[in-house]
Amino acid sequence: MVHRIEDIKALPNFIIEARFFGGEIKQYDVTNLFDQFPQFCIFKSNPSLFEQVQVDVGGYGISWNDELDLDADLIWDNGVLMEIYKETNINRLIAYQFTLARQRANITQKQLAEKTGIHQAEISKIERGIGNPSIQTLQRLADGLGIELVVTLNMTEGHSL
Repeated sequence: MVHRIEDIKALPNFIIEARFFGGEIKQYDVTNLFDQFPQFCIFKSNPSLFEQVQVDVGGYGISWNDELDLDADLIWDNGVLMEIYKETNINRLIAYQFTLARQRANITQKQLAEKTGIHQAEISKIERGIGNPSIQTLQRLADGLGIELVVTLNMTEGHSL
């Protein structure tokens, strides 16, 4: 399973906090890498560099510069789950779910495009969380992946039909 990071924060004591596309928030202690990968020790003498952490394009990892980076799966596997963020952007949640389903089906975006008649560029936008797919498009993708599309609307307190 491939995990993708939506947001990253540098915390005190060389801890990073990653919010994943599914809403999970995990903290990872980067000092665990100091003995194994000496290049990370630069943070001791240059803490401001540690604070410059950013999410890589696509969310598959994080980086500080061209030489210092971490894979999202390493943070997922070794990080400590702190909470599940409930207000995840709907497009990013859709992106995460469809990317995961496509990877589990072991097919490429191009193959899914051929199967559904949806342009590969549109599938790419949806998987990056920048598309604005209709329910019909989501249903076609779900059919192409052999999964069920379930849409749930919940009424909030104080609202009724």
